[in-house]
Amino acid sequence: MERFEEKMKALIIIDMVVRDVKNRKDRNNLIKNQLLLIKAFNKKKQKVILTGGRKDGKYVPPKNRVMLSLWGDEESKSPEENKVIPELLGSKYDYYIDKAGYSAFFRTGLERYCKKHKITELYLAGIFSGVCVYFTGADSAMRGILPIIVSDATGAPSEKRHKINVENFSELLGKAMTAKQILNKLK
Repeated sequence: MERFEEKMKALIIIDMVVRDVKNRKDRNNLIKNQLLLIKAFNKKKQKVILTGGRKDGKYVPPKNRVMLSLWGDEESKSPEENKVIPELLGSKYDYYIDKAGYSAFFRTGLERYCKKHKITELYLAGIFSGVCVYFTGADSAMRGILPIIVSDATGAPSEKRHKINVENFSELLGKAMTAKQILNKLK
């Protein structure tokens, strides 16, 4: 049986931005599980990565016409609304990514970071299991890094949609695990 410490793992928490988190029914559970995972990954000296928009929350008008037509202008004029939630920004993490598209690999240094730190498994958590978490997982798999979705540290606007997203992820990309399963694996 593989031991957890044999290979470098990373927890990546995707787009837990104030403007998106504040109206979500599942926010308390997501945040609780994400903070538990951060603590456990830090204890085992594994990497923790946060993603969102600009760390300072500064408004950046969208440039991609296709994305603008799909999602509208998601950015708030208030920098505080555009930041990753304080609970996560105040935690101990190793790397922050100013994400420009669905995938945390798109036009960022994430692939370089993973190679440099010999990361072989990427545990994905975040606000929307079917979009940015999913696309980051797909890009992870294409780069030879095993993506694992943390089913109860990732969510969607509805529980039904989230269940479908997790099923699609585990059928096509990688494993689905709960925070408790990962915490037990880290012991």
